[in-house]
Amino acid sequence: MNHRILNVVAASSVLLSGCAAYLRPAIKPGIKTAKVADGTYEGKAEAYAVDGEMNLSVTFQDNKIVSIKTINSGSTASIYRGIEERLFPRIINSQSINIDDITGATISSISAKYIIQNIINENGGNADEWKMESPKSTDVVKKDGYDVIVVGLGSSGISSYLSAASNGATVFGMDSAAKIGGNGAMSAGAMAVNPQTQVALNDGNPFVNEEDMIEDWLSYTDGNAKEEIIRKIIQESGKTFDWLETNYYFHFGEKMFAFYHPKLWPLWTTYTDKSGTDKDTAFINSMNQATALNSKNEYMTELTAKELLKDSDGKVVGVKAVSYDGTTYEIYGKSVILATGGFLGNEEMCQKYTGSVWHAYGMTQCNGAGIQMAQRAGGSLLNPDAGVETHIAQIANIIRSDDVSADDKAILTSLLLDTNAVMVDSSGNLFNEKAGNNLSFNAWLAGKEFYTIYNAEEITKMKTSGMSSFHKPTFLSQGGSYEVNTPIPNIENILAIGEKYDDVITAESISELGDKLGFKLSISDVHGKTNGKFYAIKGAAYIYSTTGGLDVDENFNVLTKEHEPISNVYAVGNDSMGVLFASKKAYVTYGGVAQGYALTSGRLAGYYASVNTK
Repeated sequence: MNHRILNVVAASSVLLSGCAAYLRPAIKPGIKTAKVADGTYEGKAEAYAVDGEMNLSVTFQDNKIVSIKTINSGSTASIYRGIEERLFPRIINSQSINIDDITGATISSISAKYIIQNIINENGGNADEWKMESPKSTDVVKKDGYDVIVVGLGSSGISSYLSAASNGATVFGMDSAAKIGGNGAMSAGAMAVNPQTQVALNDGNPFVNEEDMIEDWLSYTDGNAKEEIIRKIIQESGKTFDWLETNYYFHFGEKMFAFYHPKLWPLWTTYTDKSGTDKDTAFINSMNQATALNSKNEYMTELTAKELLKDSDGKVVGVKAVSYDGTTYEIYGKSVILATGGFLGNEEMCQKYTGSVWHAYGMTQCNGAGIQMAQRAGGSLLNPDAGVETHIAQIANIIRSDDVSADDKAILTSLLLDTNAVMVDSSGNLFNEKAGNNLSFNAWLAGKEFYTIYNAEEITKMKTSGMSSFHKPTFLSQGGSYEVNTPIPNIENILAIGEKYDDVITAESISELGDKLGFKLSISDVHGKTNGKFYAIKGAAYIYSTTGGLDVDENFNVLTKEHEPISNVYAVGNDSMGVLFASKKAYVTYGGVAQGYALTSGRLAGYYASVNTK
């Protein structure tokens, strides 16, 4: 049994294009007249991963689900934990597949429920009878007496929590996802300037002159960025590495790496827990250690902040939040640190500030909640239109089906990424010059999507002569291989598969191609051909996060439009990273900047917030 969910990522907002039946309400909720035969059944579906489908084994006994086991997760391991630890037990306990998706693992949740639905239907049952709604709590729980409340527990929120707790504050933390770590768990590493341990291993030689780096950064950002905060991050980021390694369960790589900046300064490295397992283990063990510093300290997942609570004078006194089970929490404290990860998951904000609704690689629970809460409390924005954070260009609707070979997927991706072909942006303008020699970084300049166009003669030639170059993405690679100049006799079949996924658009003329794409093409020919069949391969920049957000001062206090600090409200990480960048200009290429800023702004804001409560 092999169930298909076409275009799984793009369709996740409508519960996947292959899941129309899943949307129907139960016929008789709770009454299962159609019996599922006892047995253990396997099912597959396209899910989050790009290199393999989700494969589950589900056991039924006496018309009840008694076991759900993973054969292949079809997801990033750290994200998938929420599926195994939360979704599966809830399905078994409720005997219902009408369970809320796990925040932070939405696509995997949908795929898992889709698999189970089909197993039910194909083995004697009626999935509509397995869609009973679980009652939501109407309870209101009040928690008070905290020094610091941290909203969001990605890298910046975790660092804030650890820092505040280390400085003697009582701390409450929350995250809307089922796991902590946010985009930090997805990142390659973090920037730090001249961290002590790594400098010692470099014979005591600093990796970069700090003043040279500050000058370079300020020059690139055209005076839009805040020099005082750039200076602080450069001077403090190395100390953050040392602090996390000395006091918590973090371990940073001994070797520093350069990224794509022309000066090739070694400024970033990877990190894990001390055992070398993964970042999640570092996050969890460190949070548990910080929580143990005071019996009042606590953090909760699947708890979504809704608004800042204020007293009669308008001062922020806490946070109102709602749990996955419907329980409302009112948490009261002296200071609030907003660390909700930017606004990638908010289509309206993305369109308004960055000009597009993007293909997401990062966490879409980062929906601008912290930014909007601060704005309602009087906070202002700085550079919300700064270039998005992206290092990935790939097929717009990544083909996740196991029915398509990795080699065929790799060929289609290579055709897309070949900047020697004719490329146009989302408005139909020639894009090759902007794409330059680094399409992975520059694809966002095309808007939501870009198109690589071939004429029929070029495609026909590939049948016998193959491709003269092979392009493989550094990130979101689906594996596969190809030997340059090897004939591709099935090239037309590969393109036909792409058409099924809306990744390839064909037309008999350039004007017809423009009509199908929805805009007028500025090109008059494709490598000399003005008529005949044309193939447009649709690609996209995949975005980790937005980079602009709230305006903050040197202490990371949110600033009003009058540039006055809101004394007990702070913003860190992607919620305030626009202070480092320039309006409408690309994300910097030093390497690991977002993670470096997250960890360092969190450490400093946690300290300032804890001091502010004394």
